[in-house]
Amino acid sequence: MDDDARVSSPERPASVEPSYVSAWSSQAPRRSPRKLPKTAREGKTSWKIASSQRRAIARGVLRDDGALRGIARAAMATCDPFSRACGFTRARARVGVGRRRVRASADSSCNDAATKTVEREGVRLRYQGDWLDVKGSGIGTVSARECLERWRASPFEAYGGQRKDCRWVACIASGDSSAREGVRMAIEEVAREYAGCSLGVMRAIGDRDASYGVFDVGDVSSSALERYASSFGAAATTMAEFSATRPTMCVMFVIIPDQCDEADALTILALASHVAAEVTRSIHRSFLSISVQAIPASWCEDARVRSSASVRMIAFGVFSKLARPTVKRAVQLPNDDMHQEPTSGTNVEKTDGRCGVCGAAVIGRRAPHPMFHIPETATGRRISSFPAYEPLYALTPRASTELSTTRGLHCAYIIVAGRWVVASWSDSYGEFFTLEAEPFENEREVETSGLPWLLKRTSELSEQLAFAYGKKASSTLYFERAVVCRLGECSARERDALENACASAPAPLDRSSLTRVELTCVEPDLVPARVAVLGPRSTSDVVYVMESNQSKMAVKTFALPPSAQGVSIVAHSTKASSSLLRALSAEGADLATLESLASLYGAQMSQLGMMCASDNVVDEHGNVRAPFSYHAEACTRFASAIQSLEVFDSTF
Repeated sequence: MDDDARVSSPERPASVEPSYVSAWSSQAPRRSPRKLPKTAREGKTSWKIASSQRRAIARGVLRDDGALRGIARAAMATCDPFSRACGFTRARARVGVGRRRVRASADSSCNDAATKTVEREGVRLRYQGDWLDVKGSGIGTVSARECLERWRASPFEAYGGQRKDCRWVACIASGDSSAREGVRMAIEEVAREYAGCSLGVMRAIGDRDASYGVFDVGDVSSSALERYASSFGAAATTMAEFSATRPTMCVMFVIIPDQCDEADALTILALASHVAAEVTRSIHRSFLSISVQAIPASWCEDARVRSSASVRMIAFGVFSKLARPTVKRAVQLPNDDMHQEPTSGTNVEKTDGRCGVCGAAVIGRRAPHPMFHIPETATGRRISSFPAYEPLYALTPRASTELSTTRGLHCAYIIVAGRWVVASWSDSYGEFFTLEAEPFENEREVETSGLPWLLKRTSELSEQLAFAYGKKASSTLYFERAVVCRLGECSARERDALENACASAPAPLDRSSLTRVELTCVEPDLVPARVAVLGPRSTSDVVYVMESNQSKMAVKTFALPPSAQGVSIVAHSTKASSSLLRALSAEGADLATLESLASLYGAQMSQLGMMCASDNVVDEHGNVRAPFSYHAEACTRFASAIQSLEVFDSTF
């Protein structure tokens, strides 16, 4: 760290408390604890958050871009055990991306469909200080899955080669002092796995006493939500004092009761993200970044509940969420605003105080040398700095690709609550990723301003990526050729608005290669006989089969469970799922391009979100997860969280 970035005296913020605690305390009636079923442990109580409390939290978070940025980082880690418990399938169904097949439809009985098995490429990571390409067997999920399972034994390293040393705190609301030891043991096991996987060092914050790193603050007679708020405030204040003079990455573990439903769990995590954002803003020079990680309470009560694979997935999830703090320079250079975080152009007066979040998945960012000004683009165009995602691993470059079907920048977006445009961007190999959201006044403004904003942001990222990679590399990566993927069914009115936005897409986007597609999934789905025969009988892994339909300009990718009798990563009784990629416009898309994108999204980029891992292959309903790309999955989860918060906010 540079001398001009240091401070002479530590900043000691006041105790952090959400501004709306008094509001919910006065509005919500006190609820007496309900008894759990007989199967619950003796002495444990259950609780339910009042709708007025949930609404107060939702209103505060929707108007706090820092809290939304934390929720976006939580959406990136698709390997969390508690996230799986809350339901991937329900998240996709909530925003209109997924549905269940109840009977055969016309698209599954067409006569002109062509089927073929999709092969997966390998992954690229680091080994002994150098990049290593690991190839799989070609069929199924072997390549990435074996890397994840053998990560510690190999030993592999993160793709970027940079370790993330962090500090942790844990917040509970049990009111039972004996629960702290179980929490500490569970997190220390995650910390050992984190260090064993060469991801960095994870240490606790706090005094070395009985409550070392674990916060359970508040009156026992208070409600669980009030105890959570007190614990979050005490933990955040401790983290702020610790990081007052040095940049620190912190992770706040939130222990969620297993009997807590999805709405209450989201409310608790939203409150934690809000408190983390408040304390981060209290540090003048932004020496602190806090990421929120949920852990089921059963992990802390019984060590047999957490398997070694699930602990490793938590460690990988923590690495993905951790954000490096942006240290602001004390002396600003002329015409240099690169010490500032990316900001949204939201008009808070028109959006009822809602704030957009730009660069929500900021894990690290390109910054110039303190003594020089390095332009963000070759043209000198002044645009927001893009976040530099630090992936655990990336995809290996494909050996041969058809030039006409190659697309270098992939955008996925959803419109939720009639006013939010939630979008994610990724390159073809997973080296770059960002997740953002922008609110607008109403549906009409989404069509007139929201979709043009989406294309403008895509052009900015295209230009920045081309500059960051250099002319030689970007000449073969084709960042100017972009895909705009609408997640869920697109209405005719929205399709026309998207066409108008694409027709005036700013440079450097290539309008002739600007592909517009629609992506949906069916979980579970009926498998035609012509598709089922392509699933090898001897496989012990998931098989991906692609079915193309020329007349409908659509490609369907099936995820088939194994049928072999023997060792398998999923049960033989699981059902197949599918994803459907359909062209929204004939311009910039042909069947070959759709097939290339379907193969890339379903069989290649789905590995980036660790959907290939053994614990993530099957969803909460016992079905094989739909073949979804990482950027589409993260966008769906972030949009689902915003949708739920909007519902909470409108509940009286």
